[in-house]
Formats: sequence, structure tokens, C-alpha cells
Amino acid sequence: MNSTAITTALNHDTLRTSHTHDLPWVWWAMKGSQFKLLSADPDSGHFTLLIKVAPGVTAPLHRHIGAVEAYVLEGSFHYSDDPAIRFTAGSYLMEHAGAVHQPVSPDGALMLAHFHGPVEGLDDAGNVSGRIDWRWHVDAWNAAGGNYRV
Repeated sequence: MNSTAITTALNHDTLRTSHTHDLPWVWWAMKGSQFKLLSADPDSGHFTLLIKVAPGVTAPLHRHIGAVEAYVLEGSFHYSDDPAIRFTAGSYLMEHAGAVHQPVSPDGALMLAHFHGPVEGLDDAGNVSGRIDWRWHVDAWNAAGGNYRV
């Protein structure tokens, strides 16, 4: 048995915390949706958001450059090409890199989402019409009065 004691201390340089109820909602790139920025990592390109989608919102067609993991906290959504499969409160899903789809939320939704990379909006011909990544979210957050430092 090793008798060496291991001592740990809270290192505030390696910990980011927030009380999400105290954070404001900021309008997102998807109309009818807002986000709260929980984390953004310039080294990995990952970012984590709380996303609130209003009832009746259909997302634009988009492609995930990196995977996204989501956990539905309230409400529901489905994909436009398969409305029979609904993701309701308590659902976890992982959309792999390269996924192209169009979510629809008839009743609205609240989700925790961790993005492993950017998301590209696509036009009707499949051309890239826009791109959001960790930097876009930090800039939008700070422009709305936040003070997120990377």
C-alpha cells in the first residue's frame, strides 16, 4: 500500500462554472431560438450551449462538421424527413459529423447541446449559406452583454 497522500485543491484556472438561471438568453443563428453559452474551447473547437427553441420552429437545413450531442430537457423535436420519431424530454442523441438534417419543433424545446465542431447552414441547392462555430458563439454572447473570456 502506498502511504503517499494525494492532495487536491480547486484550481480556478482549470474550472469554469455558471448558474444557468443567472445567464441571459441570447438570440441564436436559427430564427426563433436562443442560447446560453456554457463553454467554448478554441483549442478543440468544442462548445456547449443551452438552446431554447420556440414552438413551431423549423431549423434551416444544416450540416454538422463535428458531431453534436444533445439532451432534451423539455419539449420535443423531430427531423423533417421522419416526423414519426420524436425526441422528447429525457432523450439523448448524438448526431455524427457529416449529418445533414432539418429539425422541427412543433411544441418548442429546451436542450443541452455539446458541439464537437462547427455547423454549416445549407441553401436549397446544398451550398453553404453560413457557418457557426465556437468563435461565433463567443462573439454573439459578448455582443449581447456577456463577458466570456477564452
